[in-house]
Amino acid sequence: MRKLLRFFLRMVWGGDDVLLSGYYGYGSLGDEAVLDRIVTALRERIPECRIGVLAGGSSLCGSNLDVRRVGRKNPFAVLWALLRCRMLISGGGSLLQDATSRRSLWYYTAIIRIAHLLGVQVFLYANGIGPLHECRRAQKALYCGDRISVRDPDSLYAVLAMGVDPERVFLSADPIFLLYPEILPSLSGEKSPYFVVSLRTCRHGKIEEDVVAAACEKLREQGLQAVFVSMQDSYDRALCERVCRRCGGVMAPSMSPAALASFLSEARFVISMRLHCILMAALSGTPAVALSYDCKIDSAMEYLEQTTTLDAFFFTEDMLLSACRKVSARGEEGRMRLRRRSEALFHMAQKDANTAAGLLTAGAPVGREGSKSAPVSVKL
Repeated sequence: MRKLLRFFLRMVWGGDDVLLSGYYGYGSLGDEAVLDRIVTALRERIPECRIGVLAGGSSLCGSNLDVRRVGRKNPFAVLWALLRCRMLISGGGSLLQDATSRRSLWYYTAIIRIAHLLGVQVFLYANGIGPLHECRRAQKALYCGDRISVRDPDSLYAVLAMGVDPERVFLSADPIFLLYPEILPSLSGEKSPYFVVSLRTCRHGKIEEDVVAAACEKLREQGLQAVFVSMQDSYDRALCERVCRRCGGVMAPSMSPAALASFLSEARFVISMRLHCILMAALSGTPAVALSYDCKIDSAMEYLEQTTTLDAFFFTEDMLLSACRKVSARGEEGRMRLRRRSEALFHMAQKDANTAAGLLTAGAPVGREGSKSAPVSVKL
């Protein structure tokens, strides 16, 4: 009955084949890059796929994607979109966590459970799980997923520990790795004399700005220029500008995800609190010193087989400089090893788009119901 109702609504008012739910429209360069990669991957496999996005803000920043924006804070618009879509994709990102706030977890789990109640296919796409205090709420949402993919082994263990059917869960990788073919490593043996710094403010701790500035100044005395990158201006820019001024660094201009990844490919290394800065750097083999404020940073570094992770709120100048020397000493061999690891994760990330395309084409043809369009070809 629910499927018949939704079929009727799509026939009369149209609707989306896929509705994306995630942290979109808030000016986060990493999350907007994830959105771009998911949409691009789906369209490569199903060109006619109609995609809606639950988004905050007034627009999807830096996006030229042909998607329909749905105001995520408007409950009537969200319910109307869910009633008329064929599949909900929840992800990518760390959506099932309550470190940011309990409201965040309640919101994303409510979207998943409502979609399930309406008979919509639910695919939890490249999710990072945790940290969680309300495991029961996340567990109920996970039980609603037709398929669940997680972006790191720690998240896989967390999902399986909640009793989710292992047949519905698989390990993949962050969608940012789908950028891999577009990012070429620097061909010059000698890297440009700069390193990249990406910092952010956090609710549950404060980074030692003077320590970071002092370390960057020491590196500048050794001939390396610090270039600061703001991945989300509302959280990052003021902090990055303060530290940048103290150490005599340079603020990088705003740029697209692909441009940033190319810029990172020329850097000696990155010092980053931001997950997607670390992952974009890895695409070209640029190593990272991670300043971890969240378990997702530790999980990502372990998945990348990198060991230079420091606690973002408890480190000294000497510890930071030692970690920078360690990643620099790995040389071209270390960069190529990281590049090969990124290639492996690129192939793993493709499984998500293949799974989504397979779920969509297992039912009715993609496109407006009742139309006489040709059958859709799917590249798997």
